Amino acid sequence: TKNSNIDYYNFNLTNRNKVISLIESMKPDYFFHMGTHSALAYKNDFMNIFKEDFEALNNILLGLNKINKTKLIYFSSSYVYSGLKKDSMVTEATNLNPAHNFGLAKSFFEQIIFRVFPESVVFRLSSVFGKGNYLHPNAIEVMAQEAINDRVVTVWGKGARKMQYIYLEDVIKYILKVNDLNTGIYNLCNKNYNTVINTANDIAKYFNVETKLLVNKNEGETLPLMDNSKITNALDNNYFSKHEIALMKYLKDIENN
Repeated sequence: TKNSNIDYYNFNLTNRNKVISLIESMKPDYFFHMGTHSALAYKNDFMNIFKEDFEALNNILLGLNKINKTKLIYFSSSYVYSGLKKDSMVTEATNLNPAHNFGLAKSFFEQIIFRVFPESVVFRLSSVFGKGNYLHPNAIEVMAQEAINDRVVTVWGKGARKMQYIYLEDVIKYILKVNDLNTGIYNLCNKNYNTVINTANDIAKYFNVETKLLVNKNEGETLPLMDNSKITNALDNNYFSKHEIALMKYLKDIENN
């Protein structure tokens, strides 16, 4: 497209001919599929959003099957664990019964991938934060920008919802280690599991502003705590940053930019 250059191509993954042609011409050793609509989009317009994401994945699989030499790395989501007991810890072997549209779609896509292209690695991502551009900013980004622009951090309900995060730089560390991972599914998350109010207070303290509860607003869903032992054991190392340090580093990046 007109926005493409020598370093990257910019086009819609639902364009089957474009996807297959590019894969056949480049014959990549690794293909990282990170493209997806957001959980919010799936909540608001499930059928159309699902159709587009499925078409994109289908085109990629058709292209990869033509060259039959690529390792596919797919980014799924912690939302596959939606609907399970909030007070439980979940592993990659936990039986799924997704209650959220986004989790249902991701679980389906995982199964399609391993049925059609079994030599794949799937990362189930928790909420990612870090330096970059977001089409749909996560909770930390939203609260930090609110602190800067409005001099307050607002929290829906009582802030009792718990969230599990992963720092973007840590995601990259594990991406670079993908060749050392066997085929399969891996939870990609830090072990932090903080309430929204605790995270909001940390952000408010950093920017020296107040925290305000919007008690009439409904809080988001708390997903079960994901265990990351499988990936740390597989690599015999833990590349996850200490959450408090990563958060302060990110807030400083936002403040300076």
